[in-house]
Amino acid sequence: MKILIVDDDPFLPRLLDIQLRNLRLKDRGFTGVTSLDRARPAVELLAAAGHDIGLLFCDLVMPEIDGLEFLRHLSELGFRGGVVLLSGAGPATLKTAFSVGKAYGLNMVAYAEKPVPPDVLTHLLQAYRGDAPPSPAITAEDIRKVLALHQARILYQPIIDVAGDRPAGFEALARLPVPGGRLAPPNEFLPALEQADGVAQLDWQVLLHVASDLPAVRELVEGAFVSVNVSAALAGTTGFPDRLCELLATAGVPAAALRLEIREADLGPGADATLLANLARLAMQGIGLAIDRFGSGGLPAAALGSTPFDEVKIRIGARTGDADVAGQQEGFNAAVALAANQGLRCTAVAVESPGQWQACVRQGCTHAQGFLVSPGLPIAELGHWLADRAQRPSPAPAAGP
Repeated sequence: MKILIVDDDPFLPRLLDIQLRNLRLKDRGFTGVTSLDRARPAVELLAAAGHDIGLLFCDLVMPEIDGLEFLRHLSELGFRGGVVLLSGAGPATLKTAFSVGKAYGLNMVAYAEKPVPPDVLTHLLQAYRGDAPPSPAITAEDIRKVLALHQARILYQPIIDVAGDRPAGFEALARLPVPGGRLAPPNEFLPALEQADGVAQLDWQVLLHVASDLPAVRELVEGAFVSVNVSAALAGTTGFPDRLCELLATAGVPAAALRLEIREADLGPGADATLLANLARLAMQGIGLAIDRFGSGGLPAAALGSTPFDEVKIRIGARTGDADVAGQQEGFNAAVALAANQGLRCTAVAVESPGQWQACVRQGCTHAQGFLVSPGLPIAELGHWLADRAQRPSPAPAAGP
């Protein structure tokens, strides 16, 4: 098992290599140290079958693929080794990046500012406990128990007003406690949730949480909204608008404080009539409506102007903003332009790099969210995040010094 160092600095990797070798790596189960000066060859190495990398030291500020995007690649590759983040960008940026790695499901060991003192390096190696064990399978019965006990947890991901460069609201992200003592994101629990026929039930529980939290959220950010992704299974039920408006009234928050996101795939030809009628009623009550995953297909462009939606959410491509990648940039530009022509606000989702942020600014996106700004946070941490962000107003430099 080897250690991999990924850092474009010509000096620090050599220093780290010497420090590591002086710590009797063989006694700790490591057979050697490999260094690479770019993230792209590291991705290629880790994508190869049979690689023997067990612990990875990664810089955050690198050309081509920065550390945040590299973490996403590691997650997509299913890398189970330990990850240590190193940077001179400051503790706040390191802490945010560490949270990003955990949100991606990576085996995050620690983070440290460069250069790393020998005693800190020794502590980092002691903190490493080997590859993360495979996560236990999530079953429909696990989901039923969680829903019966109302155990869903809600994280709030900040949404930035791009023109004003200020937090405007938050998206509520559901996480479920699952076997193994961790909180699972939707991509992990959704198959079991659907098998348990619990999609609508979870959606309503999320709305209950959000209605309860909204007064506190709006004390932190004046006029803030919370956006919630709601399935057609719930939004299309008879009486849903009345139930939701009653919930908001009981919580003492205005209808405009809540925004609902509906997948574009649920809105195409043949969409349920009750769903469409409910959405119109919700809009009449002042609740904001957004088309989620806009551009993924389903809703004819000509029909966009005749819907009750006032916003589209576009998932920005992983390479959008890169000068050498035209396809994803053109698709993103076209979707933003289509929304603007219809007078809709446009929120870019999954913004992870300064290049993507700049693409949002150039194309006139009204709002943006993603790991570059912040991962989802418990409500108790929002105040700390807001105070920290006040010291660095623009999110674009968050990935670098």
